[in-house]
Amino acid sequence: MPHRYLIDQDLNCIFVRYFGVLKADELEQVRLNLEADPLLRPGMNRIWDQRDCDIQVTPEELSTLAESWNRAAHIHGKRKLAYLIEKDLSWGFNRIFEAHRVNQEGDYNLFRDYDEAKRWLGLPDSVPDPRELLPDT
Repeated sequence: MPHRYLIDQDLNCIFVRYFGVLKADELEQVRLNLEADPLLRPGMNRIWDQRDCDIQVTPEELSTLAESWNRAAHIHGKRKLAYLIEKDLSWGFNRIFEAHRVNQEGDYNLFRDYDEAKRWLGLPDSVPDPRELLPDT
């Protein structure tokens, strides 16, 4: 599975880290996994760490993914979403994805620096990088 996640109820934050090649079915599976997790509460902030993956999604798949997240917006609630991205292609993908999210109840931002993402989310400086929290082994 090319993703791992951690729900930290004390921080009111979900950390998701992706590895390898990321396709549409994997992105959809993340949503389904989160929604099935009993620790999920509406309004939990998110860090989507995409620094160690390559996104391979067609425009049609992108639209379908956005529609599924739109339908589930009430489950996730109003939240902040910080995308950690190193690759320009992933940067563009996430901009387009969020533009398709018409029922978006969250505020999102793209970051290349984890410390900036933490500050934007209001997380303590002591919170480790997702690469440490969710190793790929």
